[in-house]
Amino acid sequence: MSTISAMTRDTYTMYKMAQGGTQGTTAAQKAASEAEESTGKASAQSKSYSTAAANVSQLSNLVGSFDSAYASKKTTAAQDSISSLWSGYTNSYSSGIANLSALSGVSSSAAGLVNSYNEAKSAFDTQFKAYMGDLQKSAQTVKNMSYEFSADDITEAEDGTKTYSDSLKTAIKNVKQFVSDYNDALDLTSDYSSVGKRMESLHKSFADTTYRADTYNQLGITVDSKTGKMSVDEDKLATALTENGDRAKNALGANGLAGKAEQHLAQANNQSDKLFPSLQSMFGNSIKTASAYTNPQVLNATVQYGMIGNLFSTMF
Repeated sequence: MSTISAMTRDTYTMYKMAQGGTQGTTAAQKAASEAEESTGKASAQSKSYSTAAANVSQLSNLVGSFDSAYASKKTTAAQDSISSLWSGYTNSYSSGIANLSALSGVSSSAAGLVNSYNEAKSAFDTQFKAYMGDLQKSAQTVKNMSYEFSADDITEAEDGTKTYSDSLKTAIKNVKQFVSDYNDALDLTSDYSSVGKRMESLHKSFADTTYRADTYNQLGITVDSKTGKMSVDEDKLATALTENGDRAKNALGANGLAGKAEQHLAQANNQSDKLFPSLQSMFGNSIKTASAYTNPQVLNATVQYGMIGNLFSTMF
C-alpha cells in the first residue's frame, strides 16, 4: 500500500512540476520559466511589428504607383487633341513613305527596262548601218563587174592543181564577199525578227534565197533550206563563170541575187527608223506622263502634300 501511495504522490508531484506550481519548483526553474515567457511575448510582438512594417511598405508602394499614374495623366483636353493629331500625322507619314518606296521601286524597274531597250536599239542601229552599208557596196560590185571569162582564165597543172587569172580571182573574191555580207544581213534580221512585224517581214525577204536555190547551186553557191544562208564553192564558181558567163550574170547580177539584195536594202533603209522603234515613237506623250509621275522629286512632294492634307483633315 505504501508503494502505491508513494507512486501516486510522485506522479502528482511530476504533474505539478510540469504545471510549475509545486513546492518542488526551484527559484531557478521559476526564473527560467519567467524568462521563457518573456521571450515568447517579445517574439510575438516582433512578428506583429514585422507584419505591420510589411503592410506599410506595400501601402507605400501602392501610393507611389498611384501617384506616378496620376502624374502621367495630368493632361488637358488640348494636349490630348495635339497628341491625337500628331499620331495621325505620323501614321500618314509612314503610309506615305511606304507608297513612295513602292513607287520608287516601280520607277527603278521601269528605268532599268528603258535602259535595256535603248541599249538593244543602239546595238541594232550600229549593226544595221554597218551590215547594210557593206552589203550595198558588195552588191553593186557584183552587179557591175565583168562576166566575160573563158577557159583560158583557168590553168591546170599536171598534178591537177588549178590556177586562176587575176580577173577571175577578183570576180570570185567579189562574189564571196557579197555572199558573206548577205549572210550577215540575214543573220541580223533573224536575230531581231521578234522585235516586231516589220523586222520579221524584212527577215523573210532576205531569206527568199531558197526559192532560187537550184539556180545558185549551178554556180557553186549552196543555200541552206532552213536559214537561207549561202556558202560558196570556189572551184565550181570559177568553172560556171568561165563556161557560161551570161548565165552567171543573170543569176548574180542586176536581175539576180545582187538586184534582189538592193531591193531588200531599199526596203530596210526606207523603214529603218521603224524596224526597231524608239520608246518615244511607240508611246509618245505617255512616256512624259509616266516620267512625271515617277520622278523622285514629284513623288516626294506628293507624299508631303498627302501628309499635310491628312494633318488638316485630322484638325478639322
